[in-house]
Amino acid sequence: MDAWAPVSATFAASNWLVDPDQVRSSTLLFLTLIGIGLLAGALYFVGIIDWLLWLVGALIRGGTRTGFRVWEQCLSWASWPLFLAVQLVLLTAGALVAEALPGLTIVCALAPLAMGLAACLAYMFIDVERYEVARGYKALHNPLKGQKLAAELARYGHQVEVPLLGSAAVGMIGGFALLNFGLFEMFGTKWYSSPAPEPIYSDFIASALVHLLSVVDLLNLADTHHLARVVVARPAAAPASTLLTLFKSFFTLVLLQQIFASVRNGRLLTETVSDFWSPHEPIHERARSALPQYGAVALGPLLLSLRATDTLTREQRDQLPHVLATIGPVAAPSLVAHLDDPNEHVRAVAISTLGRLRASAGLPQMIARAQDSSDLVRLSLAQALGEIVSTTTPTLPRARRRRGEWRVWRVLATRRWNTPPHGDPVALVVPALRDAVRDSAASVRAAAAASLGQLGPAHATEVTPDLLGLLADADETVRERATEALGRLGASDSASVAALTGLLQDPSPAIRIAAARALGSLRAAACDAVSHLVPLLQDRDEAVRTVAAEAVSKIGTLCEAATNTLTEGLSSTDNVVRARTAEALGTIGGAAAEVAPVLVEAVADENDRVRAKAVQALGKIGEAAAEVAVPRLVHALRDPDNWVSALAAEALGEMGAAADEAIPALIRSLKHPNAQVRTNAAEALGKLGVVARPAVSALERAATDEDGGVRARAVRALGEVGTPTPITTNTVRTALADPDPHTRAAAVDAFGAWGQASDEVQNDLLALLDDANDEVKVRVVRVLPRLVQGTPAVIEALDHRLTADDSDWVRAEAARALGQFGAAATPAGPALLRAAQTGEAGLREEAMRALAVAQPPEAATAFTTGLRDAEPSVRKLASAGWRKAAEIPEEAVPVLIEALHDPEVQVRANAAHAISRLDPVPVEAVPLLAECALAPDAGLRLNAALALQAAPGQAAADALHPLLDDPNPRLRLIAARRLFTDDPTDATTATAVAEALVAPASSVRQAAFDLIESIHPAAPATLKALRDRAATETDPDTTQRLNEAIARLEPLVASEPQPTEGTARAEVEVPVIPAVG
Repeated sequence: MDAWAPVSATFAASNWLVDPDQVRSSTLLFLTLIGIGLLAGALYFVGIIDWLLWLVGALIRGGTRTGFRVWEQCLSWASWPLFLAVQLVLLTAGALVAEALPGLTIVCALAPLAMGLAACLAYMFIDVERYEVARGYKALHNPLKGQKLAAELARYGHQVEVPLLGSAAVGMIGGFALLNFGLFEMFGTKWYSSPAPEPIYSDFIASALVHLLSVVDLLNLADTHHLARVVVARPAAAPASTLLTLFKSFFTLVLLQQIFASVRNGRLLTETVSDFWSPHEPIHERARSALPQYGAVALGPLLLSLRATDTLTREQRDQLPHVLATIGPVAAPSLVAHLDDPNEHVRAVAISTLGRLRASAGLPQMIARAQDSSDLVRLSLAQALGEIVSTTTPTLPRARRRRGEWRVWRVLATRRWNTPPHGDPVALVVPALRDAVRDSAASVRAAAAASLGQLGPAHATEVTPDLLGLLADADETVRERATEALGRLGASDSASVAALTGLLQDPSPAIRIAAARALGSLRAAACDAVSHLVPLLQDRDEAVRTVAAEAVSKIGTLCEAATNTLTEGLSSTDNVVRARTAEALGTIGGAAAEVAPVLVEAVADENDRVRAKAVQALGKIGEAAAEVAVPRLVHALRDPDNWVSALAAEALGEMGAAADEAIPALIRSLKHPNAQVRTNAAEALGKLGVVARPAVSALERAATDEDGGVRARAVRALGEVGTPTPITTNTVRTALADPDPHTRAAAVDAFGAWGQASDEVQNDLLALLDDANDEVKVRVVRVLPRLVQGTPAVIEALDHRLTADDSDWVRAEAARALGQFGAAATPAGPALLRAAQTGEAGLREEAMRALAVAQPPEAATAFTTGLRDAEPSVRKLASAGWRKAAEIPEEAVPVLIEALHDPEVQVRANAAHAISRLDPVPVEAVPLLAECALAPDAGLRLNAALALQAAPGQAAADALHPLLDDPNPRLRLIAARRLFTDDPTDATTATAVAEALVAPASSVRQAAFDLIESIHPAAPATLKALRDRAATETDPDTTQRLNEAIARLEPLVASEPQPTEGTARAEVEVPVIPAVG
């Protein structure tokens, strides 16, 4: 015991468990750090650190999401100035009543604190979406592939910015100071110490700022050295110190960090805008890609930088609207505000961007710039108006809305910028464009003409006179655009046809081409122009000749004058004219059958080129010229020019059964010295089909020709002329081993055409799956499903091709063939799964299709993975696979719900149909299904409604209410089924069902009656709706159907049982859209 006496005395004399005077402080510190490190390593090894990090992340995500929803529901109506003003009013009121009502002061302090906290968390939530857009996970506008729409950023991004965050900081600092002031008035010096006998609110504001900015030590130092004495209220009790610590931690770690991050982002935005104007292409392209990620925030700085630009190149004028339009409709209000900017480039870019966005709500402000002093602005306006009313430009996606949200202030403050404020936008655009065609600038007139052509045939009568006036314009481009516009509008009146016909003589080739193309688009309505188009077949410009010939072909008739002109062309003394005429007649095709006799004469022309063009033209006219052409073509097989002979053989193959008299000549041509003639002769015999049976022996001999091309054509022809003889079969089987790969491929096709193969041939075909040539392997893979059963050997061979072949083409065809074998291909499931997950796009598509058909056990994994594939066609097939799947596993449900976001309508429709098969339908899918139920596509609405009718909860029923007015009667009945089940007396539902009961389609009437029969309590309400309708109906047919429906329902009402709580839901058979793939 005496040995411990010094130690005990030491501890008794010290107030500390460990005294640094006795133990070296540095050693103690190092040991402590080592211990903490070892403890952290152990915790990390067992996973506790990861779990804690996950928990903290989940809490932060949940907190920011909750804070954003609170801000959205309660504060999103206020702009940042209004938000700040409300906080200042609360702070002022709380300070004024502090002495009399300290409790009310505390309440007034907590309100700005809560407002600031919600705004700060909302900023953090939106900032996360900004990051996701920057990384490409989401898009502000027009999401692609698997991207999601950054809906909250698109809706609130312009509102949740640095000014709002600054306002939140002001409110939180002022609220914290006011809270301390109120507590001081309530508890006095127990919680706070202040040198002033009666501190005021400003003292607590100063105290909050001093502590937040961590300058307390600096003030103490100044006081110690008698430099300055600044006294502030300080916490004197644990509760006040705890409040200060918590607030300081939040302000430093969250609010201040967000402010600094926003300043940093603002600087980065400024640098990005500066880089956009860089002359160095890599820097410019990087900035161009990055700017849309900032959303509407980038508009102001980018347009401001535009003011500092003296000149703007054509490329920059085209790129800027594209960059700004990528931001989406949220940019429209700011762009409209810049339409009055003093800088012409800003006005022009703003108008062009509004046109790309189809922001028809801004039309009045845009059209007000029609008299702008700048030609560039008026040009941009003419182009933008055409984009807004274009019948081919896709509409912008509709922003998502949540049901039941409080939107009073937002309704007053915002507009739907892709909705016209005064009806049809065309009514505003047409007058403006008709004025623009008389603009002093030729570029504006040309753009206005092009935009008028975007209106479509429905407005042709209204704007055709203006376009006809432009055909006499002095500027060539204006005349060309007006001509093209007349063609797009389908202006088929006599005045337009006559004007376009007159332009065929224009000295400009571009205008002649535009006029000929416009006349061709009018088809039969332009038959009077044919005689004027025919001379263009001799035009010195090849493009003019080609377009003129195509126009004559589309019009489809040759008048007598045109026929005479063509005859004259073929009789010209100029070799070039004769050749061009023959070539043009070939382009015209069947419509030139009347000139065939003259072409036949040209086959005997002294010029080789003329003969070749004439023979080629007869082949293109085809069977319509067979009667007069076949004898001459037979003679041409012996033409001195081998090319003419080859073309004659090819043309005979296009003459159909009428060329049977040419078979002997074609057989002789199989011995022609020229290989191309022999090849074309074999091909022609094959095209003649069974009528060429007499040529089988000759084709068998040709199958051993020295030229590989001849052998290939002969073997293929043997497969086309009918059922094979034993000799033919042996000949083609021998060709399977031919050294020429085209011949081997032709032999495979021949067996495929016959549709039968012996066991020996089947073995030969399976052996060719290892051929060195990809085309041969592909041909074998394609014919196997027609020739063999899905035996294990066949499936294994195709599985091997799918797994081991180095050609994506072969692998894709192998996957397709496996799908054609159906359930027999189940053993190839693992290979198909690998291909569906790792192959190139075409292979993934074919593998997914095969999995959907065969449904092996691996199909579920493939469909789940495929729903997230970057290729739309793969996602469509994967979603269709879930429609056919026998059951949907639980792990696939989140992916199906995610697929309701997919940009592809068919994917969303298939996912909705698959979800409708779940029992129960997941509650989390209901909001997305409600959005799909309002989509423009009828199939998507139908499948979403099927899922919603089986979904639990009031939200699903609320989503079905709008569908009672859907134009699709079956969809209305789906909604009515669920709504009647919830409330059989609902008058709105009864009215919708009553309308179905008197629909013209008997199937709809029967479906509605079946619905009422299955839900008896709904009969009285429906009967009342029918009687109310009958009291006002005047149409006899509808009245008759009403009476029939009333007569059918009255017995149901009379025998209606009393409703019980357990009334079962009705089942209505409603057809759904077919599965994809």
